[in-house]
Amino acid sequence: MSDTKSVNSAASNSTTPPKGNSTPASEPTGNIVPTSYVGDFMSFLKGILSFTGDLSALTCPAFLLNGISLLEYGAHWNDYPHVLAEITKAKDPEERMRRVARWFVSTLYGSYNKRVAESNSGEKKPFNPILGEQFLASWDDPEFGQTKFICEQVSHHPPVSAFFFENANAGIYGSGHFSQKSKFKGTSMKVVQEGRVTLRMKGTDEIYCLTLPNLNICSILSGKPFLEMSSTTFIRSSKGYTAEFQWYTKPMLYGEYHKFDGKIFKDDAVAYVPNGSSQEAIYTIKGRWVADSRITNVKTGEQDVFFDVSAQPAAEINIKPVEQQSLLESRRVWHKVSEALANGDYDVASREKTAIEEEQRALRKERAEANVEWKPSMFVWVEDADDDEAVKTCYSYLYPAKDSIGTGSWVFKTSPHMKAPSSRTTPSASGTQTPSDAFSTAPSSVV
Repeated sequence: MSDTKSVNSAASNSTTPPKGNSTPASEPTGNIVPTSYVGDFMSFLKGILSFTGDLSALTCPAFLLNGISLLEYGAHWNDYPHVLAEITKAKDPEERMRRVARWFVSTLYGSYNKRVAESNSGEKKPFNPILGEQFLASWDDPEFGQTKFICEQVSHHPPVSAFFFENANAGIYGSGHFSQKSKFKGTSMKVVQEGRVTLRMKGTDEIYCLTLPNLNICSILSGKPFLEMSSTTFIRSSKGYTAEFQWYTKPMLYGEYHKFDGKIFKDDAVAYVPNGSSQEAIYTIKGRWVADSRITNVKTGEQDVFFDVSAQPAAEINIKPVEQQSLLESRRVWHKVSEALANGDYDVASREKTAIEEEQRALRKERAEANVEWKPSMFVWVEDADDDEAVKTCYSYLYPAKDSIGTGSWVFKTSPHMKAPSSRTTPSASGTQTPSDAFSTAPSSVV
């Protein structure tokens, strides 16, 4: 039995995923602030406008919470599991890069726009995951079988989420991690996403290294916030192919939301240089990441649809019912808070959220007094210097242009490429419970 509620509507009473995708061309019209809480909202705004540090340190009022954990957002890497699996059908490295780039674009709508598009209401804030929190899910595809996903909160200060996904039938899998730092800039919030994703396939020695976009949260002051992507992101393959994407925010007086340009080129240089002389252009890509985009072969001029969000709905996600989840799984952790939010009982939601946070503070104090170091149960940190040569080379190429990738990766301990799982460090006692077996390979936490 599985819970098939949309990741984007965990606080909703409906368990039926949407039949299609909506892609509004403008700002949402629905205000996320209940009428009786306008005064509280204005006080909250004054606080964040005068705050100079990372905004994630501020406590968000319950009426601005969306009822799901930030860990669940990582599941959107698998919204279209067949697009991920189809990468392995490519005949050569150039075609594989094209398919990897297409898969990356397919993950964006669910990650950054779907919640607003389907509700026509502003973006709300997810829960900050507790240390050691886990989210497990899967998707079924008639051709490629099951894709599995697991995410764990591996650090609280700073907050870092690590994840792993795999389609064993297709022989493709990846590990990644993300962390967000936010601050106000003008009337919008600037979110820098730190982290990376490393994609591997069992049938080839190639790897693909991906960076993450920055975000602008717009229209906060009006109570109708929504996300725009900004900055440049890259995909680098160990065979020398690079995909580069430029994400555009809408100009103030004209233009469209959510536009982007991209290109795929071969580059044998050891480090990325903008428009470098060693770059051999292969494809250009143009469109809107919330709608459709087209790809053009530079040599032939031939055009084709790259990815179309509206062509089919995202795959249905499978999540165990709350009562079957372990004590550390997201929907079990936040169940009472989400239930109160769904009922509009914000006072109860605040109390339940505070109780969770106070329990976490007590656990941190206990570990500090006992001089016990907490370690993640499912992921291990690997510095680039200690990783495969292909990983070092790819991220070294990208680092001058995208230092937010850092110098190492959180890797799933039993990922297929980890050759000696028995030699890795066993997690220290952490107060965690055994996770659900959505992955038969998921190691148990130590009680």
